[in-house]
Amino acid sequence: MVAVLVACTAFFVAIEFAIVKVRGSKIDQFVLEGKKGALGEPTIERLLHPLFDKWNNNPSIASLLSLGIAFTIMTYLHVVVGELAPKTFAIQKAEKVTLLLSPPLIWFYKIMYPFIRLLNGSARMITGLFGLKPASEHDVAHTEEELRFILSESYERGEINQAEYKYVNNIFEFDNRIAKEIMVPRTEIIGLHVDNSLVDHIKIIRDEKYTRYPVFGEDKDEIIGMVNVKDFFIRYMNNETKDFDSIHSYVLLYRIELYSF
Repeated sequence: MVAVLVACTAFFVAIEFAIVKVRGSKIDQFVLEGKKGALGEPTIERLLHPLFDKWNNNPSIASLLSLGIAFTIMTYLHVVVGELAPKTFAIQKAEKVTLLLSPPLIWFYKIMYPFIRLLNGSARMITGLFGLKPASEHDVAHTEEELRFILSESYERGEINQAEYKYVNNIFEFDNRIAKEIMVPRTEIIGLHVDNSLVDHIKIIRDEKYTRYPVFGEDKDEIIGMVNVKDFFIRYMNNETKDFDSIHSYVLLYRIELYSF
């Protein structure tokens, strides 16, 4: 579809500049020769010419005015009917237009493939003389800023909700974070020493208010397990902790229950 649109655009641009450049006498010659491509503008001009003859006795001015209006009408039809209207329709009905036009586009591509390959090869050869490399799909990929802009537009138009907008934005933000921002350095870890009393552990849990705590042995490099605060306090309120001689007993029990689950 891209090739068809580019070809159509090139055609209309070429014919537009050709109409501006060509002489009126040359168009008359084409009409006499029966060339249909030359009938549009002269036909409109001849329809308007008598009207301007009544207003002005100078035939040159009447011809110039009628030619200008004829050119304006033809350009208007070209822009509106030949470009803007089809473009709007294709955008509004993208799926239907794609399904409808894809079969002839495939055939057009197959027919024009040798010429397309010749033109692409020629273009690569010419750009190679200037030290330029052929553009690849990677060169036209969206940057992070472009993706953020597209995401923002989709959110503003209601295509995605606020939660989805935040999720995707957080992906970009996460990539910019360093480990220290989302993890606690080993030397700053708040943990429970295996040899401390349950009272000491409960005090740390109450003061720090974390959900889970690592339990370590001689130092923080020797992690022997984890304490889940919710589970720990449920057991504490149910007086189950009285059966533990130390936090180590709880850690072993919690680990066994976790693995068996």
